[in-house]
Amino acid sequence: MSTTTPVISKHDLLRQIGQRYRALRSAIEALPPERLTEELSTGWSLNENIAHLAAWEETVPKRVAGVLESGEDPKLYDDVDAFNARAAQEAQGKTTEELLTRWTAAHDRLLETVGSLPQDADGLAFEIVEWNTTGHYPDHYGDIGAAVRSADDLVGLVQTNWIDFRGPIGAIGLSGLEERTSTGWTYKDLAAHAAAWEARTADRLAKLRESGAPQPGVDDTDEFNAAVVERTRGRDARDVLRELDTAHDRIVEEIQKLTAELIHGNDDWVIAVVAGNTYGHYAEHFDEVIAGVPKRPAQLLEKMREGWRPFRRALNRLGLSALSGTTSSGWTYKGMLGHVAYWLEQVPPELPNRLQGRRTPGPDVDGENSREAQRGLTRSARDVIQRLDAAYKGVVDAVSALPSDRDVPFLALRLVVGETYGHFSEHLGEIEAVLPQTSDQFVERIEQIWKPFRAAIRQRGRAGLMETTSSGWTYKDVVAHAVGWMEQTVREMRTKEFSTGWTKETILAFNEVSVRTHDLVGPEAMLDELDTSYRRLVETIRGLGDGEVDERISSTMPYYTYLHWEEHFAELGIPL
Repeated sequence: MSTTTPVISKHDLLRQIGQRYRALRSAIEALPPERLTEELSTGWSLNENIAHLAAWEETVPKRVAGVLESGEDPKLYDDVDAFNARAAQEAQGKTTEELLTRWTAAHDRLLETVGSLPQDADGLAFEIVEWNTTGHYPDHYGDIGAAVRSADDLVGLVQTNWIDFRGPIGAIGLSGLEERTSTGWTYKDLAAHAAAWEARTADRLAKLRESGAPQPGVDDTDEFNAAVVERTRGRDARDVLRELDTAHDRIVEEIQKLTAELIHGNDDWVIAVVAGNTYGHYAEHFDEVIAGVPKRPAQLLEKMREGWRPFRRALNRLGLSALSGTTSSGWTYKGMLGHVAYWLEQVPPELPNRLQGRRTPGPDVDGENSREAQRGLTRSARDVIQRLDAAYKGVVDAVSALPSDRDVPFLALRLVVGETYGHFSEHLGEIEAVLPQTSDQFVERIEQIWKPFRAAIRQRGRAGLMETTSSGWTYKDVVAHAVGWMEQTVREMRTKEFSTGWTKETILAFNEVSVRTHDLVGPEAMLDELDTSYRRLVETIRGLGDGEVDERISSTMPYYTYLHWEEHFAELGIPL
């Protein structure tokens, strides 16, 4: 009879089982299907390994029950080698899917058994669980290594599991990355931590190629991790995500340069270090990452709106005229926005498939992106924005229609996240990079829009100002209206008293006052006032000094000036 006391809590045991089971199983499933039936240098095929793992886990519930009843392990086998041989034989004639299904059932039953164990149960019961899970899985890491034939195989292991790691991190959203995980880090810390280890591993692989010898790792992992967290404090979450993606691209690039000889040299050192810092590492953090992912439609909609607002606000502040310019990525803003809209449009028709656990064959991503870039050259800026807004609304409507009391399946969640807030954040930087920040930049942007606006007014002449526009005003009314808003922003900038709470009604009332107070002003005097207001505007902005303009000004003044003038381009005959 055993009277040992458990040396691990049930909670910690379940966590460790989950991490190591996921690491092993995800690696097996990521290998090419034909590789699972091949006999490995370790003696068995991976299919036989799966049957073997399932068979041992199937013994756990009865053995644990025996311990709880009598204090003894009934074992349920006479000879380990004979038991293993029978398990391997049972794999014959079975498909990989059948064997994985068996392992899933055995593992689920094992977890139920552990979950029902009292914490003060005989320590032998806990030992039986550990022998057949956390203590057993590492015995088969060598089989994974033996199944890796080339750099492509190893990249496949990494990339398949990366998708299931990076997707949930993106799904957490930028604001969510600042929240704490179950381990006490923020999600942003976790992302930076993963990036640091992948970057470090990429360096080690590069040096291995140069020297042919394994490279030392980090002497003190706790110190290394603490330094990463310290460096991450105060950083923008988007920068951290870019760092993570850059580090991952680097490690994939380094793996692809490795020969089979280097991969399997030094007792499979490469496979061990790559596994420990990529797919094995992802499994270690999977539970805490997935805990931060939105589960219900309402949570997903909230994340979508959190991502959409800054993206759409930045677009508003960019203005329509600037959309013909070129982004830092090399395409026009119209092309980039068409690209975003296109992928949003794919969500509603694909969502039903994802909800049923399947996905349609992937489209030609590069081809579609190229086509959207070309289409952007001929579309008007207004059409591009209208299409973008309609496409986003289509996704909102599709997610809103989902049952509110059910979790969104992860396959569907990944689709929505990838084409909404996960995608918006990828392109937000391209927009923000060209938004005016200083007084000189604001003056430059104002002058760019003022020139065509003023030229169109000038072309009408004094008599033409009294003609009616498509909106029902006269052109003189448009000028009076523009003067009113320029004078409003000049007052705000000079007094530092900013009007807030504008509504549709108060804006209409302001416009009516601006037009009415200029009823008796002649066309020539109206143009003089327009030019005077413009000079006062530019003078006031130049007087703001060096450095970034006050956010209260930069978030209002554009809407009173150049963004406002663009609203009248259509009735003035100015193409956008």
